[in-house]
Amino acid sequence: MIKKYYDLLSECIAIKSISPGNNFPQEMNVCADWFSDLFEKHGVDAQIVHGFGNPIVLAKYTVDPELPTCLIYGHYDVQSADISEWPRSLEGGWTHDPFQMTSDEEKIYGRWVADDKGQILIYVLTVLELIKKKQLWYNVIFMLEWDEETGSLQLEHFLKEYADILKSDFALISDSVIVNDTPCIDAWYRGACNVQLILKTANTDVHSWAYGGVVPNAIHEANKLLSKLFDLNNRVTVPYFYYNVEDIHADILVKNRRMKVDAEKIMADFGFKTILKDKEYDHRTQVGLMPTIQVTGIHSGHIHPWFKNAIPCTATINLNFRLVKNQHIDDVIKSFDERVKANLPEYVEYTYSVHNQAAPSKVALTSKYHKKAEKILQALWNKEVYYKYAWGTLPIVNLFTDILDTEVVMVPLANEDCNPHGVNENMDIALIEKWFDFAHDFLRK
Repeated sequence: MIKKYYDLLSECIAIKSISPGNNFPQEMNVCADWFSDLFEKHGVDAQIVHGFGNPIVLAKYTVDPELPTCLIYGHYDVQSADISEWPRSLEGGWTHDPFQMTSDEEKIYGRWVADDKGQILIYVLTVLELIKKKQLWYNVIFMLEWDEETGSLQLEHFLKEYADILKSDFALISDSVIVNDTPCIDAWYRGACNVQLILKTANTDVHSWAYGGVVPNAIHEANKLLSKLFDLNNRVTVPYFYYNVEDIHADILVKNRRMKVDAEKIMADFGFKTILKDKEYDHRTQVGLMPTIQVTGIHSGHIHPWFKNAIPCTATINLNFRLVKNQHIDDVIKSFDERVKANLPEYVEYTYSVHNQAAPSKVALTSKYHKKAEKILQALWNKEVYYKYAWGTLPIVNLFTDILDTEVVMVPLANEDCNPHGVNENMDIALIEKWFDFAHDFLRK
């Protein structure tokens, strides 16, 4: 099983199914066909659905209409791996072609091994094996999409149209990371949106020799603005940003503190010189239950190796908002706009646009399927199973709950240092066999 997993994962990673930018339309169809063919080859009915963004693969196997149905969700789209980052031996870059899976004694590497092909393939192969052995205990529906990395913008319409086909007793999702080599079940995800802010100081760039020091510089104005969005404790200064954030229950704070964070390992793995600690909350609470705004990109002026010596007239700033329950995106963006307007001088014009909105999602953890997952995980690891307040965003959770009215069980399979979206994305080899054991025990008779 493990060898087959590596072989198929290597094939799948080689397909550049990159959704951001929509520059690989042919690869979308190739990857959808790859999964559809894999299902059909093993006697599982599959179809590729078009008309809702990129292709969606649906596969269904019915053991017995009287048995409960498990809807397994995954996404087969990935983030890009900029060619400027690989392959190179310099610290911080890919050490190989990210679309050719490689390994060492501890890990397998490649774009998508963790997010999410490596996780979803564990369930695919387990289901196919249990079908072969006639040990599958659930009717199973696989739903694989290729728009998760761009916000799943048309998924709501798809779910409403295909609700009858997707009718299930519970949904199983694995698209996150465990904690400290300890299994966990995700209890919620933060909401998110992206904002692009464009500053304009003039109609054209001008020569720094003739005008330096006497005309506004878009980069300087962007720098001054950004410095006013955060205080010395890295808290966001946008008015009312924390206004609706719920008080965090003491028992949750206690449990979060038990999920120790190895700050030294984080710094060593990624090259940070420090971890910015909040004076009130622990690391897990900061990244799981508190909102934040992060600057994720700035573009302005001339950034090539040679110099142009021109004063830039525009600056583009990309920001990522991570929001929690009771924070409403429209209200937060309105307050952000007011903060920008109040802190820009009159001679700077600005526009902004909002993208990829997703509301926070919270899961009820009381179903028998959660209890079953917890029992199996505890037996396999012989450890306490953490209920984790995840720091990512997964729009499908709310959609499954609201549209399909189905329970959602979220069991992350990737190691905490898997570095999704980053260089040398990876999966721990030691964990993979355990995850096959979990999937087998969870889905079999």
